[in-house]
Amino acid sequence: MNEQMTEEINYRKGYDKGWSDAQEYLAKKFEKILSKNANKSYDKGYQDGANQKDNKPCVCGFWGDKKRQKKKKNIL
Repeated sequence: MNEQMTEEINYRKGYDKGWSDAQEYLAKKFEKILSKNANKSYDKGYQDGANQKDNKPCVCGFWGDKKRQKKKKNIL
């Protein structure tokens, strides 16, 4: 009887450990998928914004002619 109870307890511990490890693995995998999709969306939005019509980057780091002209006026 004692042996049977010990076996049941050990089985339960192993089962719980396997269950928690599987949940942790799936959570990490799901987080990677979400992160990958978020990065793709960000990059796509960044590229779409940077490739807008009449949007020319300048050396100072600002986008577009209007911001560059304002920056030049402030410097002069």
